[in-house]
Amino acid sequence: MLERIGLTQAQIGWIVGLSLAMFIAGIVTLPWMLTRIPRDYFLTHPVPLARWKETRPVARLVVLALRNLIGAVFAILGIIMLFAPGQGVLTLLVGLSMMTFPGKRTLELRLIRLKHVLKTINWLRAKSGHEPLVLPERKSRTSFGPQDE
Repeated sequence: MLERIGLTQAQIGWIVGLSLAMFIAGIVTLPWMLTRIPRDYFLTHPVPLARWKETRPVARLVVLALRNLIGAVFAILGIIMLFAPGQGVLTLLVGLSMMTFPGKRTLELRLIRLKHVLKTINWLRAKSGHEPLVLPERKSRTSFGPQDE
């Protein structure tokens, strides 16, 4: 049967081992990371590295590159965990929150407003003695197209 799908027993072993490692890594790291998010993270617009733009431009670029690389790894693992064992949506959310790209905040809010995501995050935060996350009010939409200004 393994010959039909083109995988050897060794490859299947690696896939199972990697899936198990991602599952364990998610269980260990995600609660720690989610409790470190500031309560008002979604209400404020943090720009922590902006002050380095003039004083330390090379260090800022290195930190941004590393942060985006690590965030991309978490995002990819989150997508994989949507199909493999693990906390896919939460891992994806952590990865996206680490990265810097246009529309990031909107995407994060769409993900965190999924039915059980905010409930799970706030449960983990309460379990570790942290206050629940606060989200901005949803903007009411009066039309389906772009607003004329």
